[in-house]
Amino acid sequence: MAKKYKWSLFFLGLCLIFSIFLLFSYQKYRKYLEATSPLVLVQDGLSINFTKGNTIENLEEKSTYTFSITNNDTKEISYTIFLENVEATDTVKYDLIEKKSVVNSLQNEITKEDSVLANSVKIKPNETHFYTLIIYDHENLFFRSQLKILKEESNNYFANRIKEDNSIKKEKSKVGKEEATDNEGLIESIDNSGTFYYFRGKIDNNFVSFANLTWRIVKINSDGSIKLILDDYAKATGNFYENKKEISVLEKVDFSNNKMHDLLTEWYQNNLKNFEENIISHKYCVDDSITKEEEEKKYYAGSFRLLEDYSVTNKCLGTNYTSKIGLLSADEVALAGATSLKNNTEFYLYLPDKLVSWWTLTPGYNDGENIVYFEVDKNGKIVANNYGEYYRGIRPVIHLIKKTEVTGKGTKENPYVVQ
Repeated sequence: MAKKYKWSLFFLGLCLIFSIFLLFSYQKYRKYLEATSPLVLVQDGLSINFTKGNTIENLEEKSTYTFSITNNDTKEISYTIFLENVEATDTVKYDLIEKKSVVNSLQNEITKEDSVLANSVKIKPNETHFYTLIIYDHENLFFRSQLKILKEESNNYFANRIKEDNSIKKEKSKVGKEEATDNEGLIESIDNSGTFYYFRGKIDNNFVSFANLTWRIVKINSDGSIKLILDDYAKATGNFYENKKEISVLEKVDFSNNKMHDLLTEWYQNNLKNFEENIISHKYCVDDSITKEEEEKKYYAGSFRLLEDYSVTNKCLGTNYTSKIGLLSADEVALAGATSLKNNTEFYLYLPDKLVSWWTLTPGYNDGENIVYFEVDKNGKIVANNYGEYYRGIRPVIHLIKKTEVTGKGTKENPYVVQ
């Protein structure tokens, strides 16, 4: 009898374990079906159809997601495509394709801080946009997020205010070859991530008051964030590294670990920490790709581009660093109106009361031990003559979040004031 009782208990235990396993498997299967089943959402005049749902997880080497967006309203709508609640062990690359056109001209990166895939996309009444999102994962990373579409409601966002106050123009002078001494205004262009807008020349309406400091607007990024540079030197003198032979060239050009990054981080903590809800981490490009070797010197891509070809690029050809603070690239200084050919004391980045040059983030060449960086000299000219161990002025660069709202008109007397 006791034996029978024990066998009954054992059998019931097995049944209970099997039932729990079935329940767990069923719930997991339901979640899988929910994540991969078609999902149709109707919101704010937009009808959004996700072919395999909007949950992105369990990435393969190349994972593909398709979706469409239809405007059911009677008016044109602007929307943003982004990933919400990104959980990831590292960055992943992606392509976003609208019909047959790649929205991003190069594979872009998704991080926790930067998950906007397309910004301010306009769609006409009764029009449908068809998208394919391809995410590349070659390292079996953990990644989970939700694909979201958001109608852009506010016209008070900083980017919209800037566009309202400035008509979009084309540059009058040749970028890289000619200095911009006139007010050439706000100009549209394309970079790795999409359409952006930058100021060029003798601009008098890009002043911003933020964190009790005065800044100048450099550009509206493709994700709607605003790039600012301090209208002063944060530190009158600073350098990228100390001349120590035991520190390799690769370590000296590594912005995430060199002395310049430490100086900027310290300044950020002292001046911007209490205002960081308005600041987004963003990409800063160090154009550290080697394009030419001559005797003991290795020349980085910017050296040929800015000093010989007199051209610029809007695409990062080297290493992108994600940070809350950084420096301008030499290409961005050229876009603003400087060249390596002539002085320019008329464009908006020129500081007439400063008697020392200021550093950019772009390296020129290395001699195996030290690196020459591009700087802007006291006459507003782009030069690459000095090692990064030398002391120069430091002008911090930050990015304000897309949802920033402002008052004012951007003039020196009535600057944009961040709310």
